Amino acid sequence: MDVDPAVLKAYIDHFLPREVVGPVVVVFSLEGVIDGIFNLYVPQEHATIGWAVVFVLTLAVVAYWGTVDEEAVEELHDRLEEIEDEEAAQTGSETS
Repeated sequence: MDVDPAVLKAYIDHFLPREVVGPVVVVFSLEGVIDGIFNLYVPQEHATIGWAVVFVLTLAVVAYWGTVDEEAVEELHDRLEEIEDEEAAQTGSETS
């Protein structure tokens, strides 16, 4: 299975937009505070499971957000079509 890096980048840019990266950096900078609050409600022996649940829920929310934004989905499809057209043109010029 050969994955085209341009297509992979288009999907990453769609599902993890730059508007999300900034807040994620802020959250990681507040990790100690968040961890302290988290430990108030989740016993230490279940912390790994708790963080795994938070991680999976976060991925689900970001993926859902990426599928319901119709304008962004249209942009993703347009970008994928551009990539396919570029590859087709490149393949056509190589065979000539």
